[in-house]
Amino acid sequence: MSRQTKAAQKAKRPSLTVSGEFPIGIFVNPAPSDTSDASYADIRAMNTNFIVATNLLTTPATTDWALEKAAAHDLKILVTDTGIRWIQSEWLSQNDDKGQGLYLRNDSSIGQTFTTPEVDELNVMILSFKKPGGWPEEAALTLSIYTAPSKESLIVKSELKGPFESDYPEFVLSEFPPQAHTKYYSLAANTAYYLELTTDSREELGPFLTSETDASAGGNAFANGKPLCNDLYFQITLKTPHGGTVSAFSPTGRPSDDYIRKLVEHYKDHPAVLGYNLIDEPFAELYPAMKETSDRIKALDPTRLIYTNHYALNENGLHYYALENGRPMGYEDYINDWLATNPDMLSYDYYPYLSSGVDEKVHYQTLEFLRKQCLLYDKDLWVYIQSVAYDTFFILKPNENQMRFQVYSSLAYGVKGYVYFSYATDTGPGLEAMHDGLILPDGSKNDTYEYAKKINEEVLNLGSTLLSLTSLAVYHTGNLPPSTEALPSDFFLQPSSAEADASMIISYFENEAGKTFVMIVNKDLEHEHSYTYLLSDRPKAIKEVNKLSGEEVPAAYEPKTGTLTVSFLPGEGKLFEIEG
Repeated sequence: MSRQTKAAQKAKRPSLTVSGEFPIGIFVNPAPSDTSDASYADIRAMNTNFIVATNLLTTPATTDWALEKAAAHDLKILVTDTGIRWIQSEWLSQNDDKGQGLYLRNDSSIGQTFTTPEVDELNVMILSFKKPGGWPEEAALTLSIYTAPSKESLIVKSELKGPFESDYPEFVLSEFPPQAHTKYYSLAANTAYYLELTTDSREELGPFLTSETDASAGGNAFANGKPLCNDLYFQITLKTPHGGTVSAFSPTGRPSDDYIRKLVEHYKDHPAVLGYNLIDEPFAELYPAMKETSDRIKALDPTRLIYTNHYALNENGLHYYALENGRPMGYEDYINDWLATNPDMLSYDYYPYLSSGVDEKVHYQTLEFLRKQCLLYDKDLWVYIQSVAYDTFFILKPNENQMRFQVYSSLAYGVKGYVYFSYATDTGPGLEAMHDGLILPDGSKNDTYEYAKKINEEVLNLGSTLLSLTSLAVYHTGNLPPSTEALPSDFFLQPSSAEADASMIISYFENEAGKTFVMIVNKDLEHEHSYTYLLSDRPKAIKEVNKLSGEEVPAAYEPKTGTLTVSFLPGEGKLFEIEG
């Protein structure tokens, strides 16, 4: 098989980057209580560059604090919110914080009136404010919500005790995701209410930030019960009765236009926002509502990424792609129906290292199918990398060779970004069977953290080259897993006769200039190997893209005989440019 220029036949959209780097992210970020400079420095030190927001990073207060830490450590966040991730909500806010701050003491109070939107059956769930600096351990902050400033009728009271490190004190009045026993506090539509902050501290707490002028049409700030001519900075989440059973989306509904506007206005100017994390593993019946929401977000923030992660091709789980209230659907329709909505990219998750052994079938059949569909639709493909044990699904903690192989075998299929599941070890309700994430429950680093750090450094160095490549073909030698294609006998690069039965992946790429690249991956996850390859057209030179520098360096190639020699670690891949 001769080498032909195919990539130049069609102009390719530039691949997505994170501040110019190859996208490497984490899923299950540190919990809000663990959001700190130290924890976010550790994320960046693992050579990752973005966070898919989850693990209760779904409210304005927790997200704003995380964004500050992300910006300080050169990280980006795909933000989400309760009103997208869990339950359909409305968002009330006053975002101007340039006014003179207000202070609290045990003999004073701060208040704010607010007016609910024209939506029935509202329940107040979350309220937060902005106050630079924490407060001492012995101080308590109390929030009270009344029907009016006269305080004749109390709706709910909640207390928040110090110490509190975040600049965004937050009151969570109703748990989420909601449970059968969850208590709610009802508010009427288009009605004014009064919230008040008090403290038992004899020392002043503050400043609680305010607007410069009357910024909120639905109310105004109060000091010691007297109205002011400006407003507190505040964020309020109001639960609505709408939405689906697995997210805020349903086949007949989506987040409201006003909610989307408030969400985007709140985040779009922050430098650490990579984009918006819409939903994880959706059912296809939600696609129309998701498409409408994506379009609304794009109209307000056109340059940011909108992210959704999907299931893998697993015949044993057709219900994964089923309509929530209808018949199962095939994986081809599940993926193509989504690609037809013109998403920014395509992401999926699968974890092949199981107690029963390595599940090659799902790993390769998903990569094979999605590689072709992403080329057809000109979309980047991102994958999830296994980095946790999850007994419920028989998922094992991977070793270094397994992690290396999952990354490099994915790159061999043209993958343009990946995400680790999981970074923090989530120990929330129902997740007791999850253990051995990259960061352990006590905050210490697992050995897998160091494995990932090393692999990520290599991929970042290869990144600019990888992102420039178009996948033309992926072949296998030796063991031929389901759905894969054997290396053709007329392909220009062949293992020597001594390695004819060796198990490897050989991938064929071109860049924008039509230059030829090959990635070779050692599929042996236990042993190092040194293999020899014969190139039938005897190119004048072969260069390896160096993993330590990203520079192209001469490979162990003899042009007179067309012989290339390559050494591999278990599961390792190497990238070469074929010249002439």
